[in-house]
Amino acid sequence: MGETMNAGPSVSITDKDKSAVGNVPQRMMAAWAANDASAFAGLFTDDGTMILPGDVYKKGRSDIQEFMAAGYAGPYRGTSVFGKPLDVRFIGAESAVLITQGGVIAPGESEVAPESEIRATWVLVKQGDEWFIGAYHNSPVKLS
Repeated sequence: MGETMNAGPSVSITDKDKSAVGNVPQRMMAAWAANDASAFAGLFTDDGTMILPGDVYKKGRSDIQEFMAAGYAGPYRGTSVFGKPLDVRFIGAESAVLITQGGVIAPGESEVAPESEIRATWVLVKQGDEWFIGAYHNSPVKLS
């Protein structure tokens, strides 16, 4: 991962925090693999936002959970998701921006189809000892 660790001159970022931030996509992949809308929504802050291509804008855990439950019962049934970190920047000791590339893997496929690849921006915040998604947005790598 071509990561940058800019957090200002007086902020110290621990290895534990670096690892935890890089692990958020793994946690999302696990929640998706389990089709667990509650676990997926639990990755977000209480007022977290999720923006997906088209007109999808969800705010708050309950809104995100409802959307994902419908997705797992419908268009996301049988899919998996993959995302690899490309870059991470710490804004401070309790906030970071993570960039990933990946996407939804169709049933029967083993990797993201090139026409389905996305890049995502994650704004992560630390609450207590855990990192959560404050804002998530993705867009296609290739436009049709």
